[in-house]
Amino acid sequence: MTTTGTYAFSPALADLIIAAYGRCQVRRTALTSDHLADAAIAANLLQVKWAAHQVNLWTVDLQTIVLSPNVATYNVDPATVMIMAAYIGTGFGPETDRIIISIDRDTYASFPDKQTPGPPTVYWFNKQIQPTITLWQPPDSAQQYTLNFYRARQIQDVTIGSGTNAEVPYRFLEAYVSGLAVKLAEIYEPAALPRLKMEAQEAWNEASNRDVENAPLRIVPALWTYASSVY
Repeated sequence: MTTTGTYAFSPALADLIIAAYGRCQVRRTALTSDHLADAAIAANLLQVKWAAHQVNLWTVDLQTIVLSPNVATYNVDPATVMIMAAYIGTGFGPETDRIIISIDRDTYASFPDKQTPGPPTVYWFNKQIQPTITLWQPPDSAQQYTLNFYRARQIQDVTIGSGTNAEVPYRFLEAYVSGLAVKLAEIYEPAALPRLKMEAQEAWNEASNRDVENAPLRIVPALWTYASSVY
């Protein structure tokens, strides 16, 4: 059997747009600058939709914030969509890590003492336009604390030209073209929407069902944290 032996299929964004328009019965020879402008907006809006679905594993990275004594609230990169897990590193030399858990706004508001410093045990992620993360307790000065958290961020912006690629992994390319075709069909081929929506949903399901970490589920009670936040 003769094969290419390569794994280089990574079409430019412009090629994905051409493929999506083709599914809307708009041929590449008919494309104009208006078509490309509409496609850029549609692609960015598609990525907004995907961000809402979460978690897109290829957008996950580790963020680190060195904490200051008595300071409870810190700004978070606005590209952060959600925080998946967080842990506190302690120590001036080699760190000892300890996981902390998330709470909501009402739980944080219920804490009677928000000022007394101590080892942080929980965090509240405030999803504003400029998001923040607030720790309880505020870190004390007994040791150096570092906040580490895995976050899912936005997919990088779509810009047409210069041979740029969509920030989408190989396994999601079909879902991307299918989803983009739906948004473009809303403008250029409304009659095809029922078929394209069905195809896009199928492609999304196939890709997202594989975009998981293959690991056993572990449920570990954190009653000590709960108790420390109540009393």
